[in-house]
Amino acid sequence: MLLAIFLIFSIPVGCFASWFAWHAHKAGRRNIVLAMGWVALLSFGSALLIGGWSYLFITG
Repeated sequence: MLLAIFLIFSIPVGCFASWFAWHAHKAGRRNIVLAMGWVALLSFGSALLIGGWSYLFITG
């Protein structure tokens, strides 16, 4: 249950961070682009990792 909630919320956070980084890139704010890029990477990466572990735990 907790993992499902984490997956549901981590993907929109990553999408928002990507959107915000794109707008910061258009505005020329390099530091914000890097920070939001890291947030998006960590969010999508952790969602992929937790989703993969959950899949392996359920099917294995």
